[in-house]
Amino acid sequence: MDLHAEDLGITHHHDVYFGIDINGRLKDAAKGKVIYITGASRGIGAATALAYAQAGAKSLFLTSTSRSAADLRAVGDSVKAGVPGVEVEVYAVDVNDEKRVKESVEKCIEKFGKIDVVIANAGYLEKWQNIGDIDPAEWWKSMEVSLRGTFNVVHHSIHSLVETKGYAILLSSVAAQLRGPGSSAYSIAKHALNRFAEFIDSNHRLLERNANGSIPEYGSQGVKVFSVHPGGVITVLSSNEPKLPEHLKDKVELSSHSMVRLTSGSEDWLTGRYVSCQWDLDELETKRKEIEEGDLLKNRLDIGILG
Repeated sequence: MDLHAEDLGITHHHDVYFGIDINGRLKDAAKGKVIYITGASRGIGAATALAYAQAGAKSLFLTSTSRSAADLRAVGDSVKAGVPGVEVEVYAVDVNDEKRVKESVEKCIEKFGKIDVVIANAGYLEKWQNIGDIDPAEWWKSMEVSLRGTFNVVHHSIHSLVETKGYAILLSSVAAQLRGPGSSAYSIAKHALNRFAEFIDSNHRLLERNANGSIPEYGSQGVKVFSVHPGGVITVLSSNEPKLPEHLKDKVELSSHSMVRLTSGSEDWLTGRYVSCQWDLDELETKRKEIEEGDLLKNRLDIGILG
């Protein structure tokens, strides 16, 4: 019996295409929105900040660690220069520092009045080694930044997203579906993020209350969440593993423009699911019936014919 595929057999893109062009189809797709982005000092985070500004966002709240504060300020200045009129606030915060994350979210709401979109982009990639050889501290750092950091951001922003019926994007990876030797920390962390997105969404189509009287998490309260593979983009982070760069051929705008579309309202039906920015989103729409009926693009145990 053949194993089930772990990627979709639809068109895969490596650069901006019509369906995600913020100068065309997605013009003003983020108009009036307040966007909170972690890991915004470079790479995908910086490109995403610019994309949302170009798509009409009203305000951007950009964060990174204090080590990257100078780079973060440069990104903020660059965005404001490129898109006059957009409001930009930068804030140094380690996503693993729960109190500082709380302060940053409060600062964003105090400054801009709300949060419409949260992009949990901060991550870490260890140098890949087998489980018995890797430094345990290095292994856990990859897990902590991706999981603990993302939890901290969602935990403190989720009630604002309920108020705005907003969006959370969790930066996952195709590595969540792979079992490459040496990549256990990174892959497990990203796999767990896919499940975390499901918990945030948590049966959004079922409005009945749980036994304790509470509403099932946040999908039924209007929050949309996606666990996103940004594509194979060369960044400072990805370059930390020497085996990766030769396989990374995607333009960073593929990631940033796709995220603008995912939070534009047209893909709300995908909430709670894993989505690759490489997938043609218009072609994906043609498979909506099968995806919804089978509750696909989610983590689950494949028991094959045993069921």
